[in-house]
Amino acid sequence: MKRLLTFTLVFLMVAGSIFSVKLTMYSSDESKARVLRQVVELYEKDHPDVSIEVVAFPYANYMQKMSLIFLGGNPPDLLETTATYLPQMTQFMKDLGPDIQKSLGLTPQQYKDSTYDVVKVYLGEGNVVHAIPLHFTTYSVWINKSMFDKAGIKYPPLGGKQEPWTWEEFKDVLRKVKEVNKIPYAMSIEYSADKFFSYLALWNITVLDEEGNFVLDKYENAEKAINEFVNLFKEGLVPPAEWLSGESHTNNFFGGITAVDWAGSWMSRESFNAGKQNEVSPAYVPIIEDWFGISGGGFLAVPKTGNTEKEKAATEFAMWLANKDTGYTEYIKRSRDLSAYKNHTIDYGEPLLETWAEVHQVLAERAPAWSTTVRATAVWSRITDTIRKDISLGITGQMTAKQMIQHWKSEAERVKGEL
Repeated sequence: MKRLLTFTLVFLMVAGSIFSVKLTMYSSDESKARVLRQVVELYEKDHPDVSIEVVAFPYANYMQKMSLIFLGGNPPDLLETTATYLPQMTQFMKDLGPDIQKSLGLTPQQYKDSTYDVVKVYLGEGNVVHAIPLHFTTYSVWINKSMFDKAGIKYPPLGGKQEPWTWEEFKDVLRKVKEVNKIPYAMSIEYSADKFFSYLALWNITVLDEEGNFVLDKYENAEKAINEFVNLFKEGLVPPAEWLSGESHTNNFFGGITAVDWAGSWMSRESFNAGKQNEVSPAYVPIIEDWFGISGGGFLAVPKTGNTEKEKAATEFAMWLANKDTGYTEYIKRSRDLSAYKNHTIDYGEPLLETWAEVHQVLAERAPAWSTTVRATAVWSRITDTIRKDISLGITGQMTAKQMIQHWKSEAERVKGEL
């Protein structure tokens, strides 16, 4: 009898292992992957027949990695990606529209309309839903409070200054905070075309129009704006290594190498993860021609793998995460991001996060629609690597602003011709 019982238990354990569905999810950085692993653990408790492994890749070369993976015909079962990269990967993604209608009781259009416009623009046309939103983000600058206090500098809006700095004032602030605190550099800026775009947009300049046509060369001050950005590195205000060798902007900022990080609302999560939440604060971006925080966000998609069983299991997880009454609120509370859904109140359990969210809300609300729509194209998504590489060449003196504009134009026209 004991042998029979033992055999039965072993059989059930083996059978459970055999019949469980094992999924793989790719994530665009380790910070997001940590949050996704937490919600996956919650999901697996209620769905013991599914296991999901979350694998993180460095964001700096994420799209390059994903391109090779998809072209090689070995996609993951689930994919977390960003607004920058989603448009060029939609051809590989399953349309989630029918599943949303079945699982959430909303038509695809109703579902998309329940999200903020800065999110909806990435989700697809008509009844197509390329991915479910995880959160939306907006840009700001983050400051080291003690370094600013030591330099006697007020910052907007939480540090006693009501209006944003002008661009010239902002550069003077960077010079002063660097000098007084005797730090190697003043400000961090991640190696990212969207970071550059968030700066360029303050000049009321865009690279493309909403149809993906190149228009940067139409602006008289485009070269000046590019040179001003590159000069931040040449003057020693921003670490060149952040753009030349992939040095971490968050490590530099939290490590006291810099006093400012031109980043965004996702730094709320990063600061809590690093235990630095009481040492930092978001601040308004400087005003050039205008001031606002361009919006982006994170998304979860289900790639087309050809494996019916896995696609079904992956889609069920995506629907669980799309539902505000199940997985989504659990995700957003842990990610400490801004909810992608309208009228969705989140109790983070941290008063500081509520205060920070108000700062980012102001920046997000000021953003013109074009700052999102011109980037929600496959053309922008596919020329971002060229843009950031050329800026790196500008930092080392190997390319002028005029040459950059000419190169970006030819690349954009080539990409648009291929689409």
